[in-house]
Amino acid sequence: MTPILTPTYCAAVHIGASHASMIVISLMPDGKEEIIDFLEKNIPLGRDIFRHRQIQSSTIEQAVSVVRGFQDALEELGLGAIPLRAVTTNTLTEATNADVFLNRLQISSGWRFIPLDNGEMTTLVFLKTRRRLKDTPSMRKRNTIVAHVGPGNTRLLLFRHGQVVRYQSYRLGTHRTWEQLHSPDLLGEPILRLAREQISGMIAQIFFDFAREEIEDLVMIGTEMQMLSPFLSKPNKTKSRYKVLRKITNEIASVTEQERVRKYGLDYQTAGSVIPALIINLAIAESFNLTSLRVSCSDYEKGLLNDLARPSSLQEELKNQTLHSACVIAERYDVDLKHATHVAKLSGKLFVELRELHQLEDDDALLLEIAALLHEVGNHISPKSHEIHSQYIVQHSEIFGLSDHNRLLVALITRYHRKSTPSLNHEIYRDLDSTDRIRVAKLSSLIRLADALERTHSQRVIDLSVEINAGKAQLNLVGPIDATAERLALPSKADLFQELFGLTVVLHES
Repeated sequence: MTPILTPTYCAAVHIGASHASMIVISLMPDGKEEIIDFLEKNIPLGRDIFRHRQIQSSTIEQAVSVVRGFQDALEELGLGAIPLRAVTTNTLTEATNADVFLNRLQISSGWRFIPLDNGEMTTLVFLKTRRRLKDTPSMRKRNTIVAHVGPGNTRLLLFRHGQVVRYQSYRLGTHRTWEQLHSPDLLGEPILRLAREQISGMIAQIFFDFAREEIEDLVMIGTEMQMLSPFLSKPNKTKSRYKVLRKITNEIASVTEQERVRKYGLDYQTAGSVIPALIINLAIAESFNLTSLRVSCSDYEKGLLNDLARPSSLQEELKNQTLHSACVIAERYDVDLKHATHVAKLSGKLFVELRELHQLEDDDALLLEIAALLHEVGNHISPKSHEIHSQYIVQHSEIFGLSDHNRLLVALITRYHRKSTPSLNHEIYRDLDSTDRIRVAKLSSLIRLADALERTHSQRVIDLSVEINAGKAQLNLVGPIDATAERLALPSKADLFQELFGLTVVLHES
């Protein structure tokens, strides 16, 4: 008798700049999944944020009503208690009353909405773009720049041989640009000229940043561009041309919002923002003299919600991309990569051997590995107090795949890899909650030990194991016949570990 497979369910809600949407997904034990429900409602959040710098009370109440409607839909499906992730656009943080908006939603619905930060948003763009490698084989061969033009920011991911080698975020977006124009009634050449003047500074910066990368292709992602995909490429195809993009841009700019809605299947929330979306992508293509363009024909919002609702099947690849991004940054600052990668290897080994002691999660292991790869970037500024310079560089670098918060934790771990240990006298560390402070302290104690074992920068310690008994943590080292150099480095490096865990660290050559 064939066993009955029982599905599990998950859901996600996203309040974006133009729309609020919810997806409900059924997941089968055999890996099959199905979208049970998808709801979408217009909300003028982006208009309020970039026009008024705050969310109007009418918009807040509209959002509350929409969210309650989503809850009713879940109840009708008998799924009111399923796991659900609730997020908002990252541009919400630019509203002066963002906390009022979030509190109102939580009190009225019981759902806690979290604004997506730039790091996670870029990760979501990657997950979406990564799927394009299947229908866009050229991305594995050509230097391809992926442009996600969002409501407040434009994110550029550079793919080389199918791998992300660089990414950058710019304060250049559809709603930000449209509301700054203050000329929604202009049509044709005047509105195109005004918009180009508005974005010219950022476009020049983009060209400066990527001019040496030999860009060969452009993939356009975003709500507006994917709604226009039927007019930019053939059915079920991704390929487009610069001249097609320019033609559509001129046509849409020449007609009223009502005509854009009717002729191009847009809604009134995107009928204005579609012009900056087109012009920004057009300007990027022109900057790099590109004629070959790509546009995804999938539903942008459904794809976003799908990745929010469930753990991605691409998590391992995402981790590898994040580590690759850290290596690229390390190379940019002339780090001794042999030393850095070996400290990362030893840190990882200590993390595994001491797991029962530190009780940290796999995500913390990734933060430790990234910090190890980047712990000496500060030498690029000065060897003196380089740990402080490392913190600054990491804190202000774009590390692909890391949220802003996790990047801050990595910066602190690099700060504490030598000399002073975490202290409440240090402002950034003090501002963390107690859980994150102990995470930083534990991970810093491990990287300090690993750095001591790589004191000679010669990768002498090939492997290690750990034995704990009688108040001691004995590190059994595989490799060096005489670990005198490592022992000399230990007193100034093992202090934090002993303070946290109450164990004296001793070395033993195996």
